[in-house]
Amino acid sequence: MARPDPHSVFDDAQPRVRRLDWRARLDFDARVIAGEARLTIDGAGDLLDLDARDLTIEHVGDEAGGKLAIELGAPCGFMGQRLRVMRPPRVVVIRYRTSPAAMALHWSNQSVYSQCQPIHARTIVPLPDSPSSRLAWRAELTVPSGLTASTALTAATEEPVAPYLVAFAVGEYVARELSPRSRVWAAPALVEDAARALAAVDVARLVKKAERLFGPYAWGRFDLLIAPRSFPHGGMENPRLAFLSPTLLDDRAALLSVVAHELAHAWSGNLVTAASAEHFWLNEAFTVWGERRLIAALAGEEAARAHAAAGRRALDGAIGAFVAAGQAERTQLRLALDGVDPDEGLSIVPYEKGYLMLRALEEAIGADAFAALARDWFARFAGQAVTTADFHAFAAARAPGFDFEDWLNQSGLPAGVVSDGSTGEPEAAVTLSENWSNQLTVGRIKLLRPIYLALCRDPARRAEAARLYRQHRDGYHPIARQQLERLFREQGVAVEEVKPLGLGRRPT
Repeated sequence: MARPDPHSVFDDAQPRVRRLDWRARLDFDARVIAGEARLTIDGAGDLLDLDARDLTIEHVGDEAGGKLAIELGAPCGFMGQRLRVMRPPRVVVIRYRTSPAAMALHWSNQSVYSQCQPIHARTIVPLPDSPSSRLAWRAELTVPSGLTASTALTAATEEPVAPYLVAFAVGEYVARELSPRSRVWAAPALVEDAARALAAVDVARLVKKAERLFGPYAWGRFDLLIAPRSFPHGGMENPRLAFLSPTLLDDRAALLSVVAHELAHAWSGNLVTAASAEHFWLNEAFTVWGERRLIAALAGEEAARAHAAAGRRALDGAIGAFVAAGQAERTQLRLALDGVDPDEGLSIVPYEKGYLMLRALEEAIGADAFAALARDWFARFAGQAVTTADFHAFAAARAPGFDFEDWLNQSGLPAGVVSDGSTGEPEAAVTLSENWSNQLTVGRIKLLRPIYLALCRDPARRAEAARLYRQHRDGYHPIARQQLERLFREQGVAVEEVKPLGLGRRPT
């Protein structure tokens, strides 16, 4: 196969990186990490190709300190650079420094956290940055001695995971226990509210319900971090330490939905992982299906149906927008993304169209048979990276009469799938209330994008949109900057861009 992922130099014919032992010294003044990556290699070969982006490579050697020959390729846009190690030994040690503009990181005063999905791990550590190359990892983070209140948290695991799940946070965090295998970490001012909100969601019961759907939980603990206000998403499924936006704490329904979603990812995405962004729907379809079954179990079937209806409206809008833009191929489940930045190529389609396909399959074979299929899928492919072809072959054996081809490889929705009557508008413009500007200090893309879109669509406020963005930009994670600067380009509003840019996910 050699290159299973168009967004990585990872070559599965080369020796495999099985483990990352990472030492990182954080310099808050310079906003860089001085790192040492110790990569444990399995297999022999003449070459080892690693992904790197905006990294200054200082030394590559063996564990005894001897220097290894390398080639550092030219920068290639969102892909970064190829770091080629000649005749790699069993352990390769790389000393390097990150850039202040590292795409994965947001620095703020005495805190920093990472967001590596989909291909941003390479901006903080050189490695084969592909979900096809799972690795175990641990980290030793060193912060300046003056940051006495800082707590360093990581999602490190001895179980191999996709590199986009490498995650850490440093800041003033304290913990409250939620159950014997779950706790919440948050800033002191938020931790009591967070504990109360998550107690109402009943995290322990959620985990038990999820295990009934998917099988045993493989990661030991299910801890949750209330991320800084700049966190660009509703949540992120980092094993053992899922990240949540603080905006969820005042909305119980949204909190339940996002916690259920990130928990379902413990199986769909973390345990069984899409081999590349081209197969991203495999991570999300089962996750959304599981999310809605968990919502039904804790909040009732009506709540789950309302959640699904909102998702369908968003899907119909996205399909209409892609068709209008002449990009109908982006509405397929199995995508062709060679040469396309995965940040730009992904949308809500893998989530909601994938969910609808699984629901159609569930209807075709029956609820009990589908539940068995889901459990068997995660048991059969646990610890592996999978492709659309893997799923097709696995599921077709259980449902030989189901039309997988139409769902997987055709644009739009199959014939006979009834529209919910939405207009095809990709998102509704918001009505700006008197206190709308208070949200501009929150980095969650789902909240920011409608505000900036409404400002840009008002000819009298386009200049105001650009001014407000420049004013608040440093408080946004680079991923949010990517999304918002793309919006400004689409709307023809000029703002100074910040490089590099970043991520496309379902708005949560």
